[in-house]
Amino acid sequence: MQSLFLSAVFAVLMFAGFSAAFAAALGFVWVDIVRPQQLAYSIINDQPLSFIAAVATLGLFLLRDKKSPPKFGPILLLIVLFCLWVTFTTLISDFPTQAWGKWDWASKVLIFAVLIPYIFRSRIQIEAFILVFVFSASTILFSAGLKTILGGGGYGTLAVMGTGNTGLSESSTLAVVCVMLIPLVMFLMRHTVIFPRNLLTRGLFLAIIVMALAAVVGTTARTGIIAVAVMCLLSMLQSKKKLWWIAGLALAAVVILNLDLSATRWGNRMSTIETYNADSSAMGRIKVWQWTIEFVGKHPLGGGFDAYLHNRILGVTSDGETQYLPEGQVGGKAFHSIYFEVLGEQGIVGFSMYALMVGLAMFKLIRLKRAWKNDAGMAWISGLANALMTSIVVFLAGGSFVGIAYQPYIFYMLSLTVAIDQYARRVVQDQLKVKGRAIP
Repeated sequence: MQSLFLSAVFAVLMFAGFSAAFAAALGFVWVDIVRPQQLAYSIINDQPLSFIAAVATLGLFLLRDKKSPPKFGPILLLIVLFCLWVTFTTLISDFPTQAWGKWDWASKVLIFAVLIPYIFRSRIQIEAFILVFVFSASTILFSAGLKTILGGGGYGTLAVMGTGNTGLSESSTLAVVCVMLIPLVMFLMRHTVIFPRNLLTRGLFLAIIVMALAAVVGTTARTGIIAVAVMCLLSMLQSKKKLWWIAGLALAAVVILNLDLSATRWGNRMSTIETYNADSSAMGRIKVWQWTIEFVGKHPLGGGFDAYLHNRILGVTSDGETQYLPEGQVGGKAFHSIYFEVLGEQGIVGFSMYALMVGLAMFKLIRLKRAWKNDAGMAWISGLANALMTSIVVFLAGGSFVGIAYQPYIFYMLSLTVAIDQYARRVVQDQLKVKGRAIP
């Protein structure tokens, strides 16, 4: 039954693409996050659904939907250049089997990121993209959140939909994405035009927020508490009711400090933040980061995907001694940070591209927020810009301790930035046409 349902959802999304190309693209987003081919037992089991959805999206877009294409600006150019650069570093990798395996899915993420502003152009289409992203991730976080509420959870033991240690099946990744979703859900609560703004809709979105926070607790990932802290700080700074935020956070701090959480899985895991120098996992990451800086000093172009295999670091003993794999044995400790992941794999050039595209997106979002915050008819752009800024900063903070640099979530944020910027530009052009003035 599960296989039949998942197959039907995929078929409906692909069929809807014949009426509107963006529907097929929504199918790609759903497949990219939920990975139904791993959940089904038959029919679509282990089928190349991402490839099918990508081909269908591109074909239908070229045949039926090429109106009002966006301007090919700096962010899209940087994504294209970054895609070419990661292909180059993969060609020179000392571990071609592993590198090409990661390139296979990372390149698809980058190519789809370029297409997003061309496919999702209207307010309805942009909101539909966000809704599918949120609901697709919610199928996983609801499973994790419900298990946590019922007493389950724990680092590396929180069973969610899907298998393996990739995507949202990995605890730290799930924690970061759960927090990234919250600003987007808050935006939908205030500005949705697809759903009626009533108590039922508000209750649905509030339930997603509650389950997202529960899932963060259930993962017991230290990355999650950092992401939540950053989100709360940003929300307080952006709020007009800062005193209420300060009072609420102070009350929460007092309650937590007076509760004995040491006997709980979450409390036991969080206590290791204070004693990171005695935690072999944390010290192992620091050793890898030190190694990455030295590696890039000798290989400024980077080592290609999975370049961490060069380090041969096995772990760190309680007295701080680094343990290595035997000579000649391939392996090592992963980067566990988006910054060192990109730096070690793509070198100084690739890291500069990555940082620049994120920096340009943040600059553009700040301008959009300020430009449209007092326009009643376009306030949703300001609201979405604010939500995207918060999500990106949460990703940058949480990603400091988990290697998700090429996962689609950050590139969704960058592409949506271009999409709403181009939408605002078309609105301005239309206004100038109405006034009979020349368009610059």
